[in-house]
Amino acid sequence: MKLVFYLALLLMAFSSYAERFTSKIDSIDTATKKNDPHLIKLENGRVIFVEYYEKSLLQSFKDSLRNQATLEVEVDEDNNFLGAETIALKDFDSVSEKETPTKRMSFDPTVVSSNSAASAIFRRMRRDYQSDSQCYNRAHVWAYEEFQESGLKSKKLFLFFTRRYIRNYRYKWWFHVSPMALVREGSSIVERVLDRRYTGGPRYVSNWTRNFIYSGRTCPVVHKYYDYRNNQESEDCYLIPVSMYFWQPRDIERRDRTGAEKTQFFRREVNHAYWEAF
Repeated sequence: MKLVFYLALLLMAFSSYAERFTSKIDSIDTATKKNDPHLIKLENGRVIFVEYYEKSLLQSFKDSLRNQATLEVEVDEDNNFLGAETIALKDFDSVSEKETPTKRMSFDPTVVSSNSAASAIFRRMRRDYQSDSQCYNRAHVWAYEEFQESGLKSKKLFLFFTRRYIRNYRYKWWFHVSPMALVREGSSIVERVLDRRYTGGPRYVSNWTRNFIYSGRTCPVVHKYYDYRNNQESEDCYLIPVSMYFWQPRDIERRDRTGAEKTQFFRREVNHAYWEAF
């Protein structure tokens, strides 16, 4: 049965700007103060703002989350909710969902020989992504293709924005992710983020986060998903480094819950990433 719910049909009809995208709901941050919006966090990284008084609308989103429904959502230029409907979508669910938890295995990333070599890797990263592609799909394809090309075992760096930051800046994303490489600089080995969309070359982590953290605050590095999820008011952001095999935040959460480590690329995930990003 198709579920359709709307905030205001009239608003949709006369909106000068509207954006549509398709995703499931990852989680919901329910507001406790009347001046705060409810935050509907989608699996694609977007955040939808729902006003505090919209109790029935909030319940509709909770029902969609419980039913794991895929939604086609429409928002205005401030990311306020305009309308949504459930849709049928090709099944690309992760193979790792069905895996038996295995012992945590170490991941040994490749050390790139120099900054010039890292820049060469960066330039090889394809730029023909769709304009509305999501970061986790681009990052997965970039990491996969470089692994196929040169055998590079890269890392990924997830940047998570807290609800405090999202509400303070009306920020429309709750996470971002890019490949990250270890690079030799003289006698040191440093981390350089390879974000082909938002930077012009490999960047130190602190330089990369400045593109997204308007407050200028430092993002603490944590290694458990719940270190981010359970600490939403003390910081603006958190960083979680993982191996190149991790695709979405749910992979980190699942690893911490079950102990199952991702140790390979899964064809269905790679196919989905290509399908949505390129």
